[in-house]
Amino acid sequence: MKAETGDKVRLKAKRRAGSRGIIEATQDGKLVIRLEDSGQKVMVVPEEVTNLSLAARKAWVSMPDRRVGRPKGMRFCDRVSVTLRIDRDLWEQFRSKEAIGLIDDRTATINKWLQEKLAELGWEERQS
Repeated sequence: MKAETGDKVRLKAKRRAGSRGIIEATQDGKLVIRLEDSGQKVMVVPEEVTNLSLAARKAWVSMPDRRVGRPKGMRFCDRVSVTLRIDRDLWEQFRSKEAIGLIDDRTATINKWLQEKLAELGWEERQS
């Protein structure tokens, strides 16, 4: 697979390392990249970029029916992906707390809150 016009890339070149951009064209085996931050166009050889879109295309070809999350066998702990419907105002409050650093790790925080509530419910069941 080759780089295509419109692919998102990250530059590896020393003076612009880490800069992101979009491939606008190819000329004489080089890529013309429009940088996201400045809009400036630069010309580089394909080896000087990490092509993020190409990586995604390759992943799609190799595992088109992959489910959400890591592939089986890649687990560090036993987790499941869950989709929840949360009131918009409540989610915005959660995200604002996360943005100011009061919530550091979303998954760990929600796991902790669920464990605490389940422990409370377990205590209440024994009291009935």
